[in-house]
Amino acid sequence: MMFSNRIRAGRDLAEKLSKFLCDKPDINKNSDLLVVGLPRGGVPVALQVSRKFGSPLEIIMSKKLPFPGQPEYAIGAVSSDGIVVLNPEIPEDPRWKAYIEEQRQGLLERTMSIEEQFYALAGRTKTSFQGKTVIVVDDGVATGMTAIAALQTARQRGAKFIIMAAPVISSDSVQQLSSHCDAVVAVSVPAKLYSVGENYIDFSQTSNEEVVAALREAGSANHPAPNRMQPRFNGR
Repeated sequence: MMFSNRIRAGRDLAEKLSKFLCDKPDINKNSDLLVVGLPRGGVPVALQVSRKFGSPLEIIMSKKLPFPGQPEYAIGAVSSDGIVVLNPEIPEDPRWKAYIEEQRQGLLERTMSIEEQFYALAGRTKTSFQGKTVIVVDDGVATGMTAIAALQTARQRGAKFIIMAAPVISSDSVQQLSSHCDAVVAVSVPAKLYSVGENYIDFSQTSNEEVVAALREAGSANHPAPNRMQPRFNGR
C-alpha cells in the first residue's frame, strides 16, 4: 500500500484508530487519551491522530544505537528517559559492554537535549502520562528498536494502556512490538518491509520546525492555530 505523504498516512491511521477505539468503551476519548509522536518523521503523522481525537500531542526522543563503524546499522536504541533496547544477538563481552555504555551516555544526553529544545521552542511543558491511554505513533516500523524504546519509556512514565500505531508495520515487527504494549494498530502490515520510505510517494525529511509547530498546535485539547513564525533549533 502506498501513501501519498505523511499527512495522508496520518489521516488513514487516525480512521483505523477510531474504529479500534470504538470497541474500547472503557477508554475516555478525551481526558484519558494522549498521542505521542516519534521525532521527526512520526510527528506529522501523530498530529493527524491528535487532531482526530482532540488530544494533546507529546514526543519521545529515541535514537538508534549504531554498530561500531556502521552508523546506519542499528544494534539497539536509547530513549530520552535512558531506556536502552538491544539486539538480543549482541554478545556478552566486556568490549561490547564498554562500547554500549559509551554510546548510551552520548545518546541519552542528545535525546534529552533535543527533546527539551522542542518543548522550549514550542512554549510547552510536558503532559503527564500517568494513568493515560497513550498512542505512540511513528511513520512506519521496519525493525522496531526505536519504537520499543519509546514504548518502554511511555510505560515508565506511567501510561496505563499503550497502543503502538503506524501507517505501515512489518508483520515481524507487529509480533515483536506486541510484547511491549497493549495493542498494535497499522493501516498496512506487509510480510516484508525493507524500508519505511518505500511505502510513501513523498517521504521528504520532516524539519525541526515542523515538529515544533505540531507541538505548539496540539498543546491542548483545543488545538489552537499554530504560530507561523519559524523557530530556531540548535539540536543535532
